[in-house]
Amino acid sequence: MRSAGMRLVRAQWAPLTALAVLTLVSALLAVAVPSRTTAGYDRAAAAAAGPGADIRVTGRAGGSTAFADVPGEAALNGNSLTWRELMPRSLSETLGEPEASVTSPVHEVEGDFHRPRVLYLGWEPGAWRRIRLVAGALPYNKPGRTGGDMNVVLAKAFADLLGYKTGDRIELGGRNVRVSGLYRPVNAADPFWGPRARILHPTTEYVLLPPKGVLEVDAGTALIDDAGYSRLTRDPNLKLTYDWRFPVRDGAISAHQARAMAGDLDAFRSAVEGRADFFPCDVSTPLDIQLKQFTGRLHAAQSVVGLAFGGLVAVAAGLLLLAAGLLGERLRPILGVMRARGASLRQLAAPACGLTALAAVPAALLGYAAGRLLDAGPPQTTSLYAIGLLVAAVLGVPVAMVLRERGGGLGSVADQRDDLVAVRPSRRRLVLDGLLVTLAVIGVVLLRGRGASAGNDPLVAAVPALLGAALGVLVLRAYPYLLRAAGPLLRRRTGAVAFIGLARASRQNLVGALPLAVLLLAATIAGFASTVDTSLRAGQERASWAETGADARIEAGSLDEAGLRRIRAVRGVTGAVRVRVITRASSATDPAPVTVVGVDLGAYRRLAPEVPGIPDTGTGVLVSPLAARTLGSGTVTLGRAGMDPVTVKPSTQIARFPGQEKNSAFVIVPYRAVATATGFPSQVFVVGDDIDVKALRAAAPGDRVVLRRQVLRDMTDQPLVPVVHDAFRIAAVAGGVFGLLAVLLVLVVGARARGRMIAHLRALGLSRRQSRRLALVELAPVLLCAVGSGWVLGLLLPEITGPVVDLRPYTGGFAVTAHVPGLPALLGLLAALLLAAAAAVTVDRAFDTDPGNALRTGE
Repeated sequence: MRSAGMRLVRAQWAPLTALAVLTLVSALLAVAVPSRTTAGYDRAAAAAAGPGADIRVTGRAGGSTAFADVPGEAALNGNSLTWRELMPRSLSETLGEPEASVTSPVHEVEGDFHRPRVLYLGWEPGAWRRIRLVAGALPYNKPGRTGGDMNVVLAKAFADLLGYKTGDRIELGGRNVRVSGLYRPVNAADPFWGPRARILHPTTEYVLLPPKGVLEVDAGTALIDDAGYSRLTRDPNLKLTYDWRFPVRDGAISAHQARAMAGDLDAFRSAVEGRADFFPCDVSTPLDIQLKQFTGRLHAAQSVVGLAFGGLVAVAAGLLLLAAGLLGERLRPILGVMRARGASLRQLAAPACGLTALAAVPAALLGYAAGRLLDAGPPQTTSLYAIGLLVAAVLGVPVAMVLRERGGGLGSVADQRDDLVAVRPSRRRLVLDGLLVTLAVIGVVLLRGRGASAGNDPLVAAVPALLGAALGVLVLRAYPYLLRAAGPLLRRRTGAVAFIGLARASRQNLVGALPLAVLLLAATIAGFASTVDTSLRAGQERASWAETGADARIEAGSLDEAGLRRIRAVRGVTGAVRVRVITRASSATDPAPVTVVGVDLGAYRRLAPEVPGIPDTGTGVLVSPLAARTLGSGTVTLGRAGMDPVTVKPSTQIARFPGQEKNSAFVIVPYRAVATATGFPSQVFVVGDDIDVKALRAAAPGDRVVLRRQVLRDMTDQPLVPVVHDAFRIAAVAGGVFGLLAVLLVLVVGARARGRMIAHLRALGLSRRQSRRLALVELAPVLLCAVGSGWVLGLLLPEITGPVVDLRPYTGGFAVTAHVPGLPALLGLLAALLLAAAAAVTVDRAFDTDPGNALRTGE
């Protein structure tokens, strides 16, 4: 039996090798692609948090209350542990060592300076091990002392810039300090100093100094010791600021933790505010907005990427089923003979299932191991599910093949035509096909009903496979009729190549038609991925025009005709339109502020036709939705000091206008209506080719210049955007490669049998050139039907799935509707078709056999 098994393996080495290689590649991709994408999500989450991200617990207290709760350094650090214990797990796992500090209120330094100075007194236990004295001594304040000067230390850089030295006395208006020493940081690049810049050097701040008001001042922090802190708490009127800072560790936030943290921050905030045994504290962090924005983008990314990757799994499964089916076709005569000789179904299962398992199971394990060795990212449970699904699908083929032989004997394989044109579908097949189409429709309806909330639900991933399978069923049903209809037309042609090729294409059975389903799914995924990727790029381009309004926008405080001429004279500028912006205008009946934007709308539309959402109106009066609700539908007069009243009658609404905040109240009026208004800011929309940005900034000194290309770069550099583009690129390329592998597999596995058939035709007069053309004609019907229908489905898939493919988080809120593939995708499709044709010709040439060697006597 062992020798018989080895002979069987040697005889079927080609389909076995193909099945093993395809299983290995599929398992490798099932591990590497999700891991790589998840690693990209994690990097994006860490980038979204930003450098120096932290969570702060802050409270204000003074007098005996403050000293009772925090009597010293041990209590200060002990409360750090208490806050950490209150944190949900998602927060505590991502945060580093806490940094606790106490800071006094601002003190104005007495003296005559070119700019006011203020000084904070800071108790920073964590700073002492990060500094080294360069002059004087540590600040020593006698415990229990309440009068006299308080000893402090200053940073050497702070003292040198502001003219202080050791022993100087700084008067703070009733609370004076003496500089006992100067220090330098051990490592100025230590992240500890990031949020504490004013400890190391003077910083410019705007501070309220009663009764002077808000002033621009030079601010700094002097360090005090434990006794100095105790002395500050003896003043009941002095409110100290207690701050426990928990920095986020670099790279500690993953995509999964980001989703959890966004909700757990509110829980932690409630726990801190509900603490009854401590003075009131609250939680502040920049992560609130950042993580919510990231989770929105992540949700959109997972939805659309899940569609592509779910389709890839279906393509891989179809390709493996094709390989296993081709192996089964090669084994079918052997099993028929065994059955005719009295073998039971269990005895048939040994060679059928054993050979398939021998090729698939070790290859799947090796592919999983290779995927993990690549270390593309963290391991994913979905990878194991995908590999298990693929192996189960492959092993199901020999089981079905054995069950088909229960009718017994050679009769199961002889005298039966099961080609697509001749066979009549059974009722069971019709029911299964109808069920598949029904499932696809139900899946789409449920998906559209759930909308953007579907996320990475398995239903999202299954929809492309269901739609592709349903379309494949319909194409398979129509395929025989197309071939039958083409037959009479080809019979009238003088050459025999087209007729013979079509006849051979018609004689393909269900296994031979599997390439059609695989190619259809592969084309669907490739078309979907390339279309959405191109649409995302086009949507970001459109959003950059809507945000900027032109190639550049200059926001000028004031602008005269000479300044406008300087801007138009800049090298590369081909046109410029000035806009007058008058804020806080209002009507006599409603004091709600409205921004009046004066612009020659016709000239602006001609200047920048790429800007979306600018309606064409004869009156030139446009209103935002908020302004429409404020002003009503009648004629309204708007005015304010410094401008002549403007009478407007709202006619057309405009959702956005470049330079104006979204959802704000603004009115677009002709420029001539506000041309005489003076003292108001202007905006200049500039277009051109290769504008000299440096010269443009010089032409508008002190004004803000917004460049469209920079706005576009900011959009494309968002943390998740490269991950999404990378996932689409992988899906498109992998879909195309899988499709080519399906074609190559069918060609190579059937090459020997086709070689014998060509040898017969060569003996009848078929030339070598005609055999090459015959190879193309045999492949053309399946290739064109599958790729054409699959590509069309891929283009329609974004519209079919509807709100699930929501890319607005990446385009500034603009809907992406232009689902059209770009030129690279079309060239890639053409290249794939040409490669498939080249593969057919190459295999035909490689297995070309001379009739004298291939045919036996009497044939």
